[in-house]
Amino acid sequence: MPSKEGDLTNREGEDIAEPLPPRLQTAEGLKAAQIKVYGATFSPPCWKVWALLDFYGVPYEKVQATPHQKVEGVDSAYGKIPKVVIDGEIQINDSAVIVRTLTPILCGKPLTAEQVELEKRNNIRGIIGALEKETVSSGGGLYCAARALTAGWTSTAGRVAAAALPYVAATGWPLGWAAFSLGGMPHGADGDSLTHAKVYRKALGDDAFFHGPEPGALDVTLYASLATFVDYLRAPAAAAALDESGLRRWYHAVEEKLVRVAGKRLHE
Repeated sequence: MPSKEGDLTNREGEDIAEPLPPRLQTAEGLKAAQIKVYGATFSPPCWKVWALLDFYGVPYEKVQATPHQKVEGVDSAYGKIPKVVIDGEIQINDSAVIVRTLTPILCGKPLTAEQVELEKRNNIRGIIGALEKETVSSGGGLYCAARALTAGWTSTAGRVAAAALPYVAATGWPLGWAAFSLGGMPHGADGDSLTHAKVYRKALGDDAFFHGPEPGALDVTLYASLATFVDYLRAPAAAAALDESGLRRWYHAVEEKLVRVAGKRLHE
């Protein structure tokens, strides 16, 4: 079982203390393991982990969990999501650490130095946080996000609430702007979404994907973060970042490959 409550398996940004055991040091070993990913549909970091596992054909179970939720059998001292638990005994926290730990095993080699730096932009200070900030700081962003989050409300009362809530949510953009801009939050601290998207586009150059003629871990994890906003939350800022940076073609190419491999879209 994961370590007892309060005895952190690994802190945010901190690599796991010991390498995975030999049985998990190959892609086939990971595919044979029982893997649970604790997370939520609204979380871009969770989409990153789902996409990585889907693309490399690693079976896993999605377990719905929200930040700071106490879950039996899981070390909840790390309050954020996602958390990955392997065979009920090994827990890895933080999407960046999960990707960093599993990518060399699934790819057969580690990311290059340039790819590592690009992956580092795919976080709260980078493009994920920038899109969160831009989404809640605009009426259009809040309207679209509220529509997405209430789409499953199918009861009579739920449908009525779902029809009205997006309009109510849209009026709250000044509060969202103030919370992210004046509250000292790290979201988007390293630049807005378009700035990061342009860096990615420049790094892509004339290649089809960041890993060359075929997509790899960096492609699918970046795609997943963007897809949370583009396909699920329908955030105008995310669509603009794709189109104005010139990443739209790359985005759909990765999507096509991922759907072909996994047989489904990430939020299905």
